[in-house]
Amino acid sequence: MLLTIDIDNKNTDFGIFDENKLVTKFSIMTDKNRSAEEIKLTIKLILMDKKIELSDIKDIILSTVVPELNSNYENISIDLLGKSPIVISAGVKTGLNIKCESPREVGTDRIIKAVAATNRYKENIIIISASSVTTIDYINSKKEFLGGLILPGINLLQDSLVKGSAKLPHVEIKKPEDVIGKNTEKAIQRGIYFGYKKAVLGIVDEIVNAYSLNKENTKFLITGSFASLLKNETYLFEEDQTLGIVGLKIIYDLNKNKAS
Repeated sequence: MLLTIDIDNKNTDFGIFDENKLVTKFSIMTDKNRSAEEIKLTIKLILMDKKIELSDIKDIILSTVVPELNSNYENISIDLLGKSPIVISAGVKTGLNIKCESPREVGTDRIIKAVAATNRYKENIIIISASSVTTIDYINSKKEFLGGLILPGINLLQDSLVKGSAKLPHVEIKKPEDVIGKNTEKAIQRGIYFGYKKAVLGIVDEIVNAYSLNKENTKFLITGSFASLLKNETYLFEEDQTLGIVGLKIIYDLNKNKAS
């Protein structure tokens, strides 16, 4: 079995693959202050609950945008398997044609999701990853990763609002029933929700117009912890929370010799 690990700023996603089958997946909160022992125990307990033997896991591959956790997961892999994990970095084959000024600067979180999407679809693809950091990437029908945009996630918008004011409180981030808030809490909820959603949809509009795309020749994929907030009537957003871990499995298969 293969353990894939996608470490994002907010959540860390795990996938267990038996050959080409995704057997199970689970997530934990990303915490820079957690020790390797704590993370390892959490993984062990979750796998035990899912009736998966640690001895059945033969390899680990991971992508991380949190460098502080690299050594922890390196130690976990060595402790569990007796060898280092495959880490998505320069020198690892991805099969993705990155048409950016500096391909090495493209975040591995964006790469693994694009790899999964381009292996599944032949159309143009726009991927929206709605987490603490929101990324919006465009891959054309030639499977060329042309780049994208990076903006704050909806929770960071709320944090900046609270930090910039002496009185405004944190509120629950959710989809409101109507656009006008009748009190301060509801006004904040609506402001950050509609502000975030309209920003993302406006960016998608700009990409669609700039590259002469249409709904028939383009796949719109969303993932991440805030993906459900972006559902709308203009674009058919297809939610897929396995993009990262599936992309890691595809990259693992391209680099099998290194894992042996």
